[in-house]
Amino acid sequence: MILFYVILCSFVSSLLLVPVTIKISARFNIVKPVKSEQGKPCIGGAGIYIAFLAAVLSSLFFIKLPVMKLSAVILSSLAITLLGIIDDIKDLRPMLKISGELLGIFILISFGFFTKISFLPGWVNILITVIWFLFITNAFNLLDIMDGLTSGLVIIISSSLLIIAFINRDIFSCVILAGFTGAHMGFLRYNYPPAKVYMGDTGSLFSGFLLAMIAINISYAPMERKVALLTPILAMSLPIYDTLFLIVMRIKKKKHIFNKTKDHFALRLVTMGYSIKKSVWIMYVFSVFLAFSAIILSFSKNLTGFVVLVIVGLVFILIGKKVGMVNVDD
Repeated sequence: MILFYVILCSFVSSLLLVPVTIKISARFNIVKPVKSEQGKPCIGGAGIYIAFLAAVLSSLFFIKLPVMKLSAVILSSLAITLLGIIDDIKDLRPMLKISGELLGIFILISFGFFTKISFLPGWVNILITVIWFLFITNAFNLLDIMDGLTSGLVIIISSSLLIIAFINRDIFSCVILAGFTGAHMGFLRYNYPPAKVYMGDTGSLFSGFLLAMIAINISYAPMERKVALLTPILAMSLPIYDTLFLIVMRIKKKKHIFNKTKDHFALRLVTMGYSIKKSVWIMYVFSVFLAFSAIILSFSKNLTGFVVLVIVGLVFILIGKKVGMVNVDD
């Protein structure tokens, strides 16, 4: 019942707040240029964050959540959201953006929020945490290149993690994911193509950061099922794959990895002749397949989990080979 309340609260809050961010963006000219169109508002992510925060905090009237964990989530995600707002206004250099992300990561680590893989020493767990956060946060930031794409994938991924957390009776993760999912559902109402607003770096950085955070908080596997530790990677494998695909393509073309190109998986689908809406829905369907695979992996024995990973790997290879052959003009 509490999860239904949190989802509904964040959904309604987002529906009400995102139009406010549109007005603020217009008032202060915080827009992203669109080819052959007037620039569109690009701080819709602020509405997502506030809606998420309002829902999670209001849930405290009905349920008790760990104070230290909740403080870590709120403070670190606030730092990342503010970084995103500054980036949307000022267009920060990559190294400045990464420095801001590291600040958010170290806030989390100072609260004891990092991977705790039992067979690895503490310093390795912290190093894994830093690399994980930087990669996932920036993967979602790079993914935000098409109307409705990132928010839709976030809803699918967070829903799969919510199911896993619910089965594991992880109430804290459930509340965080419920608030996060509802906020994105409300935002998607305005971001679905043709979009009225973009989430901008404000939303994409916050979204990647929060998913990276909650993914390492959920418990996946006892010692005898180590393959299940790969569950969060599988759940987020589409943004991860898109980022690695992008890096490889840009290196092959001798372009800086932070330069903008049309090498994204979704943009290649458009080049192949699909409409933006069809391309987005292809990505949605693929993400749903990966979400179900992640849920199966989370509760499978090692052998079954290995089979799931092999099947997913083959699908990625086949699709990547086909899409990778498409000629893209930058």
